[in-house]
Amino acid sequence: MAPIDAGSLILVTGGNGFIAAHCIANLLQSDYHVRATVRSTEKAEATRNALSTAGVQHLARLQLVVVPDPTNLDALVGVLENCQAILHLASAFSYDAAPGEFEEQLMLPALKGTQVICEAAQRCPTVRRVVIMSSFASVYDASLGLQPGRVYTEKDWCPLTYEDGVNASAVPIAYRASKVVAERAAWDYVTNNSVNYQLITLCPGMVFGKMIHPISSLSQLNASNQIVWQVLNAGRDGELPPTKAPGKTLTLLDQRFCNAYSEIVWIDVEDLAETSRKVLIFPATGHERFLVTQSSYDTQEIADIIRTELPERHRVPTGQPWRRSSNTHYSCDSSKTETILGVKFRGLKESIVPLAHQLYDMN
Repeated sequence: MAPIDAGSLILVTGGNGFIAAHCIANLLQSDYHVRATVRSTEKAEATRNALSTAGVQHLARLQLVVVPDPTNLDALVGVLENCQAILHLASAFSYDAAPGEFEEQLMLPALKGTQVICEAAQRCPTVRRVVIMSSFASVYDASLGLQPGRVYTEKDWCPLTYEDGVNASAVPIAYRASKVVAERAAWDYVTNNSVNYQLITLCPGMVFGKMIHPISSLSQLNASNQIVWQVLNAGRDGELPPTKAPGKTLTLLDQRFCNAYSEIVWIDVEDLAETSRKVLIFPATGHERFLVTQSSYDTQEIADIIRTELPERHRVPTGQPWRRSSNTHYSCDSSKTETILGVKFRGLKESIVPLAHQLYDMN
């Protein structure tokens, strides 16, 4: 299947999200037209206003369409008219979900959302590529612990199942299972059907970076940036937060599967958006899976960067300066992304410093 044509129309689902906003900005800057789905007219207006405030160019080429139910096949088929590719970024995740609610709030929306995207794309003859935003959660086998010396690649899979997610004891485990199940559903679809498009899945680690999507308060931070804010707001005389899930007691080694947000590898949101665009144009010959991680991080490294780069403004603990934990856990190999797509990942300082200024301004 040929790469996507320059200037063509791309569908982005979940257009009001943190990652989606950067993908939209990147596509518009690269002369594409974008049709993005949101769930309400209010979210459509807020998204356009946020992108305009952030200085995103070429918003005349952005069409925001309301799709209240992202699992509605007919609605998605309708908005796919004339699109050459899909970036499927819409996902269901909330820390408010409790045991007993995981099937309805996490597992079914994730599974159906992916299945519907794959089927809708098959019904639209103009679609050449379908990009599913998965997660390192679908790669990392947390049941094996931190595994010093282990190197994860695109060939690895988390072993969690649909039943594990439904019966999970905590929302992080259910989240991990939902990402695995959703991505596997996409691969099952292209295996069991003779599709007219190429499937590409992206598996990023924690996603840090400045926000350009609609957000009115720090309480609305995405889970990854919450980790950064916990460090920034800990107080100069406080304790450095452990590298763990925001707002949860689970640490890096949960009793059963580890915390869903103990993924100690990361990627900058702008680099992820660039990767999402480049998978549309590289000369693929078949379906592909990409691991998208820069390196590992820990909260001590974040604190060291902020103390050094924002000496007058910061309020982060000292902790144990320059101590790193990279030799205590697994690592990842994203060379496929860098080599095939030519993406150059920025360092943690380049990602964290602009975000820190933004978060302090919001506070």
